[in-house]
Amino acid sequence: MGVDTWMTGATRLRSTVVILTALGLEYQSVRQYLTGCDVVRHQTGTVFEVGDLDGTPWQVALAELGEGNRPAAVVTEQARQLFSPGALLFVGVAGALKDDVELGDVVIATRVHAIHGGKDTPEGFMARPEGWAGSHALLQTARLALRSASWRPEPASGNAEGQRGPQVYFKPIAAGDVVLNSSASALRRQVHTHYNDVAAIEMESAGMAHAAQIGHIDALTIRGISDKADGNKYPDADAEHQPRAAAHAAAAAVAVIRQLPASPTTATASLTSSDGVPPSQREGALSTPRKGSPLSVRHLLSCLADAPLPLYVLSPAAIASVGIPDLSADRVSADLSHFTVRSVTASGQPGAPAVPCVSRDAATQAETARQMSHEHAQVCAYAAALLDHAVTVVPDGSTLRLLTPHAMALLWRDSHNPTRAVAAARRVRDAYLALGAYEEGLPLAVQIVKTGRGDLKDDLALGQLRRGCGDFPEAEAVLRQVLARAEKDAHAHGLSLAGRTGPSTRDILRENASGPFTRELSPVQCDVLGFMAEVQHAMGNTLYDMRRYEQSERLLHAAVGLLWRTQGAHHPGRMVAQMHRAKAVVRQRRWEEALGLVHDVLPHLAQLRLDRDSPEDDALIRLAHAEVTADIVTSLQRGDTPQMRGVGMFPAIVVKWLGRTVTTARPEKLTWDDVRHLGDDAVRACESTFGGTHPHTAAATKVRDRAVAGQRKAARP
Repeated sequence: MGVDTWMTGATRLRSTVVILTALGLEYQSVRQYLTGCDVVRHQTGTVFEVGDLDGTPWQVALAELGEGNRPAAVVTEQARQLFSPGALLFVGVAGALKDDVELGDVVIATRVHAIHGGKDTPEGFMARPEGWAGSHALLQTARLALRSASWRPEPASGNAEGQRGPQVYFKPIAAGDVVLNSSASALRRQVHTHYNDVAAIEMESAGMAHAAQIGHIDALTIRGISDKADGNKYPDADAEHQPRAAAHAAAAAVAVIRQLPASPTTATASLTSSDGVPPSQREGALSTPRKGSPLSVRHLLSCLADAPLPLYVLSPAAIASVGIPDLSADRVSADLSHFTVRSVTASGQPGAPAVPCVSRDAATQAETARQMSHEHAQVCAYAAALLDHAVTVVPDGSTLRLLTPHAMALLWRDSHNPTRAVAAARRVRDAYLALGAYEEGLPLAVQIVKTGRGDLKDDLALGQLRRGCGDFPEAEAVLRQVLARAEKDAHAHGLSLAGRTGPSTRDILRENASGPFTRELSPVQCDVLGFMAEVQHAMGNTLYDMRRYEQSERLLHAAVGLLWRTQGAHHPGRMVAQMHRAKAVVRQRRWEEALGLVHDVLPHLAQLRLDRDSPEDDALIRLAHAEVTADIVTSLQRGDTPQMRGVGMFPAIVVKWLGRTVTTARPEKLTWDDVRHLGDDAVRACESTFGGTHPHTAAATKVRDRAVAGQRKAARP
């Protein structure tokens, strides 16, 4: 079953606890406690099984995400989007780092340390600690639930003899990016020196805890001990001890959930996060407005625009996915029966697909507004969450024009809690940006920035949309401000950008030349540099459109270096930036150098199969390749004189010789036939990825048309 069938027809929406696991055996250890499971899929494909935990008012959403802190962070955010959970638990196995913690024992993380943040210096490793405390409310609940031995599962048949019952320790846990299986390794010494309060080590909780803190989710890690991280971890031992450790962790987690407050409508409010703020008072959180008349569809519509609203926005599955208390599927169906449903074409063009829509009832609008005046902000948050969900349900953008006025209306409302409205507007804006509908996305981007609740990414999106609309000076002005603030943020994180975009010679000699070179960078620093590269890329493309090719090349060169440094030479973003840099270089008539940049990318393109794994980047690379080749052929036919530039200590003649040595193509050998072939590839890739009306497809078609015209001219006697 999928998300469209989850809880359809339910008489009451219930609060949700999310449990994340890394391994299949951890997943199955929890899954055995659940009944009546259905499947919910995030738009990215992540699968959650949602079932009942008998004897409790809670539903449990369970996911298996694999090993690693980054997947844990991503899936935590996806769980927040889908369920707005009352609590989140990471349940699994770990290695013990204390002698008194035995195999099968359970460690509840009072704090999670991210152990790979630091700087490796000649004097040794200098730790840069980063950590997150477990939810106080969940820790207190766990202490209550696990105080007695009643939670312990029965020993496996035939294995009870000689086994002591699992003990519970409330201690910090370390989370890294590698498996520790040595009692004398450098990593073991590092952990002992800088994080000597930890009782166990694993590979996911740092990502989960960081994302949970950002999303204001009460979170806790529960780990069963499956090894001692001392060199005795091997397949046979794992097969013996991991199932037992996972079973103990799952039993402890279930015991904690059973002790959570019994009423779903008060459970979330009873939990407080590590910052002490109840979820009902947190920015962006959903709670139940019960002061006035019962919540209805009319209340939701009163927050939206006086315009047709697609019916699927208010479907029972949408209500369930958002998690609106006390608004059941039956209530929604009954309310909608009083409205007139009419079909509206999303584009307004004759023959376009029609979408069933409802509009708010103007006659009762004023009365409804009076009934809910004291809870208006909360109901607007519900409406915004439904709108946010609606964009993910129809990701192709076929009904974006119908959703846009409602997103704008939510942004205009004077609300004390605009976070949900901004999130919904962002989703619609980003969909327009992906579709190349820049003029339609621009008003939303402007309004998001005007709310004062935006961030640098919102300013970046505004600059990108202004560029797409052809407002190049305005785009430059916006992006220069973003670039200055991003540089300031980088300096605040101890990062100097002067002469340090790409890896150093020492980095290349010490590590794989393909990178990434993140040994001396924390994950936060990598994120800062990655955003800097994104801004430089956008600014470089804007300057290219303004024909300021030298400045464009410098910024794109810097972006390529930062992406090489933080993501590696194989990263699609680095390859796209490199191709766009080649476009700026060829406009300066440095043909040999431009082809060298192109041929830096093409081997990776063939090796990585980007057409399958990252089709957008594949299409952009193919388009840039066709554009570079077309510019070279055009320039050659005009009789332009090629330019050469020395690099560092090498004179131009040496650079030219090096370029001819490593580059398989020669500028003078390129023809319109080559451009036609590349143009055809670019058109196919862009049409398949972006659609026939996207500006990228139009640009590819323009290159192909140039090639066709050039071929005809060359064929004339």
